[in-house]
Amino acid sequence: MPLLTYEEYRKANHPGAHIFELKLKNNSLFYFGERHSFDPKDPQWNEVKDLWQKFASDASAKKIVFVEGGVRDMFPTEIESITSDGGMGLVTFLASQSKIETFSPEPEDAFERSEMEKAFSRDEIQYYYFARMVYQWAQKQEPKPNFEAYMQRSLESDKRKSGWVNYDFSIAHMKSVHQDIFKTEFSLTDPEFFYEIINPAKASGRTVINNVSTKSSQVRDAYIADTIISYMKNGFSIFVQFGQAHAIIQEPYLREKLL
Repeated sequence: MPLLTYEEYRKANHPGAHIFELKLKNNSLFYFGERHSFDPKDPQWNEVKDLWQKFASDASAKKIVFVEGGVRDMFPTEIESITSDGGMGLVTFLASQSKIETFSPEPEDAFERSEMEKAFSRDEIQYYYFARMVYQWAQKQEPKPNFEAYMQRSLESDKRKSGWVNYDFSIAHMKSVHQDIFKTEFSLTDPEFFYEIINPAKASGRTVINNVSTKSSQVRDAYIADTIISYMKNGFSIFVQFGQAHAIIQEPYLREKLL
Protein backbone atom coordinates (compact mmCIF):
# COMPACT_ATOMS: atom_id res chain seq x y z
CA MET A 1 0.00 0.00 0.00
CA PRO A 2 1.43 3.42 -0.90
CA LEU A 3 1.69 6.36 1.46
CA LEU A 4 -1.65 8.00 2.19
CA THR A 5 -2.42 11.05 0.10
CA TYR A 6 -3.47 14.27 1.81
CA GLU A 7 -6.93 13.83 0.29
CA GLU A 8 -7.18 10.52 2.17
CA TYR A 9 -5.70 12.07 5.31
CA ARG A 10 -8.33 14.83 5.33
CA LYS A 11 -11.22 12.35 5.29
CA ALA A 12 -10.66 11.35 8.92
CA ASN A 13 -10.69 13.39 12.10
CA HIS A 14 -7.32 13.43 13.89
CA PRO A 15 -7.85 15.20 17.23
CA GLY A 16 -4.79 14.03 19.15
CA ALA A 17 -1.41 12.41 18.89
CA HIS A 18 -1.16 9.39 16.58
CA ILE A 19 0.70 6.49 18.18
CA PHE A 20 1.41 3.04 16.81
CA GLU A 21 3.77 0.12 17.32
CA LEU A 22 5.08 -2.49 14.87
CA LYS A 23 7.22 -5.59 15.32
CA LEU A 24 9.71 -7.07 12.84
CA LYS A 25 11.26 -10.33 14.06
CA ASN A 26 13.10 -9.38 17.27
CA ASN A 27 13.01 -5.60 16.90
CA SER A 28 10.24 -3.03 17.20
CA LEU A 29 9.03 0.34 15.97
CA PHE A 30 7.49 2.83 18.41
CA TYR A 31 6.04 5.79 16.50
CA PHE A 32 4.76 8.90 18.26
CA GLY A 33 3.02 11.37 15.95
CA GLU A 34 2.80 14.52 18.05
CA ARG A 35 0.68 17.64 17.93
CA HIS A 36 3.54 20.12 17.70
CA SER A 37 3.77 22.07 20.94
CA PHE A 38 6.35 23.84 23.09
CA ASP A 39 4.21 23.76 26.23
CA PRO A 40 5.80 21.69 29.02
CA LYS A 41 2.32 21.19 30.52
CA ASP A 42 0.90 19.60 27.37
CA PRO A 43 -0.50 16.19 28.48
CA GLN A 44 0.80 14.48 25.34
CA TRP A 45 4.31 14.50 26.86
CA ASN A 46 3.09 11.95 29.42
CA GLU A 47 2.04 9.76 26.49
CA VAL A 48 5.50 10.18 24.96
CA LYS A 49 7.10 9.02 28.21
CA ASP A 50 4.74 6.03 28.45
CA LEU A 51 5.73 4.93 24.95
CA TRP A 52 9.38 5.62 25.75
CA GLN A 53 9.23 3.16 28.65
CA LYS A 54 8.13 0.43 26.25
CA PHE A 55 10.98 1.34 23.90
CA ALA A 56 13.55 1.46 26.71
CA SER A 57 12.52 -2.01 27.89
CA ASP A 58 12.60 -3.49 24.37
CA ALA A 59 14.98 -6.46 24.20
CA SER A 60 16.65 -5.39 20.94
CA ALA A 61 20.43 -4.99 21.23
CA LYS A 62 20.42 -2.07 18.78
CA LYS A 63 18.29 1.01 19.49
CA ILE A 64 18.08 4.40 17.81
CA VAL A 65 15.81 7.46 18.06
CA PHE A 66 14.53 9.28 14.96
CA VAL A 67 13.45 12.93 15.27
CA GLU A 68 11.90 15.34 12.81
CA GLY A 69 13.71 18.34 11.38
CA GLY A 70 17.32 17.67 12.36
CA VAL A 71 19.21 16.49 15.44
CA ARG A 72 18.54 18.78 18.41
CA ASP A 73 20.86 20.37 20.94
CA MET A 74 20.98 18.86 24.42
CA PHE A 75 19.49 20.80 27.32
CA PRO A 76 20.03 20.01 31.00
CA THR A 77 16.35 19.58 31.94
CA GLU A 78 13.17 18.13 30.47
CA ILE A 79 11.35 21.48 30.68
CA GLU A 80 14.11 23.37 28.86
CA SER A 81 14.17 20.65 26.20
CA ILE A 82 10.44 21.02 25.55
CA THR A 83 10.32 24.82 25.59
CA SER A 84 13.23 24.91 23.14
CA ASP A 85 12.35 22.03 20.79
CA GLY A 86 8.98 20.55 21.75
CA GLY A 87 8.63 16.79 21.48
CA MET A 88 11.88 16.53 19.53
CA GLY A 89 13.65 18.13 22.47
CA LEU A 90 11.93 15.81 24.95
CA VAL A 91 12.95 12.58 23.20
CA THR A 92 16.47 13.95 22.66
CA PHE A 93 16.62 14.48 26.43
CA LEU A 94 15.28 10.98 27.12
CA ALA A 95 17.68 9.43 24.62
CA SER A 96 20.61 11.19 26.26
CA GLN A 97 19.55 9.89 29.67
CA SER A 98 19.52 6.37 28.24
CA LYS A 99 22.69 6.87 26.14
CA ILE A 100 20.84 6.09 22.89
CA GLU A 101 21.84 7.75 19.61
CA THR A 102 19.50 10.33 18.05
CA PHE A 103 19.26 10.67 14.28
CA SER A 104 17.12 12.71 11.90
CA PRO A 105 16.07 10.61 8.87
CA GLU A 106 15.39 13.58 6.62
CA PRO A 107 16.39 13.92 2.96
CA GLU A 108 19.24 16.30 2.22
CA ASP A 109 17.96 19.85 1.86
CA ALA A 110 19.39 20.17 -1.65
CA PHE A 111 17.61 16.96 -2.75
CA GLU A 112 14.25 18.08 -1.36
CA ARG A 113 14.57 21.47 -3.02
CA SER A 114 15.54 19.92 -6.35
CA GLU A 115 12.40 17.80 -6.27
CA MET A 116 10.23 20.84 -5.52
CA GLU A 117 11.90 22.93 -8.21
CA LYS A 118 10.25 20.64 -10.76
CA ALA A 119 6.97 22.41 -9.94
CA PHE A 120 7.72 25.64 -8.06
CA SER A 121 9.93 28.72 -8.21
CA ARG A 122 12.82 29.26 -5.82
CA ASP A 123 11.00 32.20 -4.24
CA GLU A 124 7.94 30.04 -3.54
CA ILE A 125 10.07 27.23 -2.11
CA GLN A 126 12.21 29.43 0.12
CA TYR A 127 9.22 31.43 1.34
CA TYR A 128 7.63 28.15 2.45
CA TYR A 129 10.68 27.35 4.60
CA PHE A 130 10.67 30.91 5.91
CA ALA A 131 6.96 30.84 6.80
CA ARG A 132 7.44 27.53 8.58
CA MET A 133 10.08 29.09 10.82
CA VAL A 134 7.93 32.19 11.39
CA TYR A 135 5.17 29.97 12.72
CA GLN A 136 7.66 28.02 14.84
CA TRP A 137 8.90 31.32 16.33
CA ALA A 138 5.30 32.36 17.03
CA GLN A 139 4.71 29.15 19.02
CA LYS A 140 7.63 29.77 21.37
CA GLN A 141 6.83 30.45 25.00
CA GLU A 142 7.36 33.97 26.36
CA PRO A 143 9.82 35.56 26.49
CA LYS A 144 10.32 34.74 22.81
CA PRO A 145 13.77 34.93 21.22
CA ASN A 146 14.49 38.00 19.10
CA PHE A 147 12.63 37.52 15.82
CA GLU A 148 15.30 38.97 13.52
CA ALA A 149 18.10 36.93 15.11
CA TYR A 150 15.98 33.74 15.12
CA MET A 151 15.07 34.06 11.45
CA GLN A 152 18.56 35.11 10.39
CA ARG A 153 20.04 31.91 11.85
CA SER A 154 17.43 29.87 10.01
CA LEU A 155 18.04 31.64 6.69
CA GLU A 156 21.81 31.26 7.01
CA SER A 157 21.31 27.54 7.59
CA ASP A 158 19.06 27.36 4.50
CA LYS A 159 21.72 29.11 2.45
CA ARG A 160 24.43 26.63 3.52
CA LYS A 161 22.33 23.54 2.87
CA SER A 162 20.38 24.55 -0.23
CA GLY A 163 23.08 24.43 -2.87
CA TRP A 164 21.54 27.58 -4.37
CA VAL A 165 24.11 30.06 -5.64
CA ASN A 166 23.32 33.78 -6.00
CA TYR A 167 19.94 33.54 -4.24
CA ASP A 168 18.96 36.29 -1.78
CA PHE A 169 18.26 34.60 1.58
CA SER A 170 17.68 37.88 3.46
CA ILE A 171 14.66 38.62 5.65
CA ALA A 172 14.01 41.68 3.48
CA HIS A 173 13.73 39.49 0.39
CA MET A 174 11.37 37.09 2.15
CA LYS A 175 9.14 40.01 3.08
CA SER A 176 9.19 41.12 -0.56
CA VAL A 177 8.19 37.62 -1.71
CA HIS A 178 5.37 37.69 0.85
CA GLN A 179 4.12 40.95 -0.69
CA ASP A 180 4.28 39.47 -4.21
CA ILE A 181 2.37 36.31 -3.29
CA PHE A 182 -0.23 37.63 -0.84
CA LYS A 183 -0.52 41.28 -1.97
CA THR A 184 -0.18 42.47 1.62
CA GLU A 185 2.62 43.58 3.92
CA PHE A 186 4.37 40.99 6.06
CA SER A 187 3.07 41.06 9.65
CA LEU A 188 3.47 38.99 12.81
CA THR A 189 0.09 39.95 14.24
CA ASP A 190 -1.70 36.81 13.01
CA PRO A 191 0.31 33.61 13.68
CA GLU A 192 -2.59 31.47 12.44
CA PHE A 193 -2.09 32.93 8.96
CA PHE A 194 1.29 31.21 8.81
CA TYR A 195 -0.14 27.95 10.12
CA GLU A 196 -2.81 28.03 7.41
CA ILE A 197 -0.40 28.63 4.53
CA ILE A 198 2.13 25.95 5.58
CA ASN A 199 -0.55 23.32 6.29
CA PRO A 200 -0.15 20.65 3.58
CA ALA A 201 -3.55 19.16 4.40
CA LYS A 202 -5.59 22.37 4.08
CA ALA A 203 -8.64 21.59 1.96
CA SER A 204 -10.08 24.95 0.89
CA GLY A 205 -8.57 28.35 0.23
CA ARG A 206 -5.24 26.81 -0.66
CA THR A 207 -2.34 29.01 -1.75
CA VAL A 208 0.75 28.19 -3.76
CA ILE A 209 2.59 27.84 -0.42
CA ASN A 210 0.16 25.10 0.66
CA ASN A 211 1.01 23.31 -2.57
CA VAL A 212 4.74 23.67 -1.89
CA SER A 213 4.15 22.29 1.61
CA THR A 214 2.29 19.27 0.24
CA LYS A 215 5.09 18.49 -2.19
CA SER A 216 7.72 18.89 0.53
CA SER A 217 5.81 16.52 2.81
CA GLN A 218 5.42 13.91 0.05
CA VAL A 219 9.16 13.94 -0.66
CA ARG A 220 10.00 13.73 3.04
CA ASP A 221 7.44 11.05 3.94
CA ALA A 222 8.69 8.68 1.25
CA TYR A 223 12.31 9.17 2.29
CA ILE A 224 11.62 8.88 6.03
CA ALA A 225 9.48 5.75 5.72
CA ASP A 226 12.08 4.00 3.57
CA THR A 227 14.81 4.93 6.07
CA ILE A 228 12.75 3.46 8.92
CA ILE A 229 12.31 0.24 6.94
CA SER A 230 16.03 0.03 6.14
CA TYR A 231 17.07 0.46 9.78
CA MET A 232 14.55 -2.08 11.03
CA LYS A 233 15.64 -4.65 8.47
CA ASN A 234 19.16 -4.11 9.77
CA GLY A 235 18.10 -5.08 13.27
CA PHE A 236 17.31 -1.76 14.96
CA SER A 237 14.44 -1.01 17.28
CA ILE A 238 13.40 2.59 16.65
CA PHE A 239 11.57 5.30 18.56
CA VAL A 240 10.22 7.83 16.04
CA GLN A 241 9.07 11.32 17.07
CA PHE A 242 7.46 13.20 14.17
CA GLY A 243 4.37 15.31 13.58
CA GLN A 244 0.98 13.64 13.69
CA ALA A 245 0.29 13.88 9.95
CA HIS A 246 3.57 12.13 9.09
CA ALA A 247 2.66 9.25 11.41
CA ILE A 248 -0.80 8.82 9.88
CA ILE A 249 0.42 9.06 6.29
CA GLN A 250 3.33 6.65 6.77
CA GLU A 251 1.60 4.02 8.92
CA PRO A 252 -0.18 1.97 6.18
CA TYR A 253 2.99 1.86 4.06
CA LEU A 254 5.14 0.82 7.03
CA ARG A 255 2.66 -1.88 8.03
CA GLU A 256 2.66 -3.34 4.54
CA LYS A 257 6.44 -3.35 4.24
CA LEU A 258 7.27 -4.57 7.74
CA LEU A 259 4.52 -7.05 8.68
